[in-house]
Amino acid sequence: MPMAVEDICKLYVRDPAKVANCNEFLQAIAEKVGAENGLNLREAFAGNANTIRGRFNTQTSTGPPFIYIGPFPDKATQYAADGQFVIGGLTQTEMTYVGRDNREHKSTMGHVVVVVPGGPSKQVPVKLADGTLQPVRGGYPYCYQGAAHALYRFKERTQVDAVFPGLLLTRVIYAYIDLKKRK
Repeated sequence: MPMAVEDICKLYVRDPAKVANCNEFLQAIAEKVGAENGLNLREAFAGNANTIRGRFNTQTSTGPPFIYIGPFPDKATQYAADGQFVIGGLTQTEMTYVGRDNREHKSTMGHVVVVVPGGPSKQVPVKLADGTLQPVRGGYPYCYQGAAHALYRFKERTQVDAVFPGLLLTRVIYAYIDLKKRK
């Protein structure tokens, strides 16, 4: 029986080398998920977060092995609970926005995460790597991730609403890789 995606994430999330950025964390997870399920996912997860996320832009542009979910966090949570390999993310362009302060927040990179079962998340403050608490909205999937910014290098499961700007939560795009048909 193949290891569950979340169990694989639990193994890798405590490795400082694996969580130093999101795409390398996702690539490591994809490599292990692929090995466990007899899939070669290397090409599908090659590149940076922008490249990976760009492979599932729309229903019509998404190709195998990805299956497009779209901006639907409840569906992403449902597929994760069903044992699928679910990812979510935003490109650098999608992460550039005008905030409540009326200033442009220009992103220097995209971001991708691995969605896992257990959501929707709770509206409780999330403890960042430096111990400070960050308020979150709740109602989004739980996830594992790597992060370029050390403050967001969680050593356990966190929530999508803790790692993407609040104004962008409804824009996060999700996709999955069907692991059920492989069993």
